[in-house]
Amino acid sequence: MRIRHAVVVVALVLALGTVGPVAFADIANGSFQTGDFTGWTLGGNTGFTGVCSNCNGYTDEDGDGFYAFLGAVGSDTLLSQSFSDTSGQNYVFSFWYNSDGGTPNDFSAFWDGTPLLTIIDGPNTGGEWINYTFTEAGTGSDTIQFDVRNDPGYDGLDNVSVAGVSPIPEPSSFLLLGSGLVALGGLRRRFLN
Repeated sequence: MRIRHAVVVVALVLALGTVGPVAFADIANGSFQTGDFTGWTLGGNTGFTGVCSNCNGYTDEDGDGFYAFLGAVGSDTLLSQSFSDTSGQNYVFSFWYNSDGGTPNDFSAFWDGTPLLTIIDGPNTGGEWINYTFTEAGTGSDTIQFDVRNDPGYDGLDNVSVAGVSPIPEPSSFLLLGSGLVALGGLRRRFLN
């Protein structure tokens, strides 16, 4: 009886152990709940830019009361954050965006300097938050950045996150699990006879 339990445990550990843990990146103040840009680097044109609680005609996306409002005139505000992660691990970079549609406006999102999203003279979202997600590979140390301008009004940014993607088990993991279960079945049959 104990041998059978040991075989089951070993088979499960070997099969599931090949999947590996999900890695997370530590984004500081991703929903701006501190009421400011703590954890972020702010550069470029920082005029008409800040963190507020349900202002400029928007309510925040996640219910904590805060979001970043970005309304630089004439040139972009640059908002970035660098973080450590696991090299080679896939990550989902996600954020929520809102705009009053005033033109000219532009909004861009970057991963390590590579543009992932560019919106030029985007429409009024009608107070609705739009979620954008991208899957990117970690390098061990990565940077996300937003470049934003809205001359007559404001864009909103909330709930910025980077989370690891659970790896899909290799076919060999399933083969190993199947082999363990067949061996377990053989042991069970042997003890029953």
